[in-house]
Amino acid sequence: MPGPFEGYRLGATDVPVRIHDLSLDGCLVELSFGTLTGRATRLQIDLPHEGWTILQCEMLHIAGLNTFAVRFIRIDDDTRRRVERAIDRLLDRWPKDGGPDANGEASGD
Repeated sequence: MPGPFEGYRLGATDVPVRIHDLSLDGCLVELSFGTLTGRATRLQIDLPHEGWTILQCEMLHIAGLNTFAVRFIRIDDDTRRRVERAIDRLLDRWPKDGGPDANGEASGD
C-alpha cells in the first residue's frame, strides 16, 4: 500500500515517521529527523481499520533523504494478520487499475 501512514520509531525518544509502500515484508520509513541503523528497530504504525501496531524491523538500505527501506522481522501471527487485513481492506477500495477513471476523475463509489 502506498500510504502514507502515520507512525513512530520507538526508542528512548519516539520519532514521528511516515510509512510508505507498506507490504507484509516491510515498508519505506520517512523520518522527520534522525536515522535508522542496521540493528532491530521498533515501529509503531497506525494501520487503517486495525489501529496502532508495533512491528520489529531492520534497515535494508537508504532509499532517499531521511527515507529508509526496512524489512519486518520476528512478526507474530496476530500482527501479520493485522497488517494483511489492513492491506486487503485498502486494496478493495481502489479501482482495479489503481488510479482515476479514464476522464481523470475518481469514481463516485
